Amino acid sequence: MSVQPSPSDVPAIPAHVWACLAKDLQERAIYLMAQLALNLVADQSGWFVKESNHAQPPQQPQNPA
Repeated sequence: MSVQPSPSDVPAIPAHVWACLAKDLQERAIYLMAQLALNLVADQSGWFVKESNHAQPPQQPQNPA
């Protein structure tokens, strides 16, 4: 008696998965991959400076009295 693999056990070819995605999901995936690549490059090169480096602490209002 052999056990049949479930559909989730069968590897899917990425091209088949991609072709089945709706266009808006394909666009979202491309956007996220581009964002990931930009963040990786920026992090490795120190291109982005953290906002905290530029933030100034809030100043207390001065009382003229």
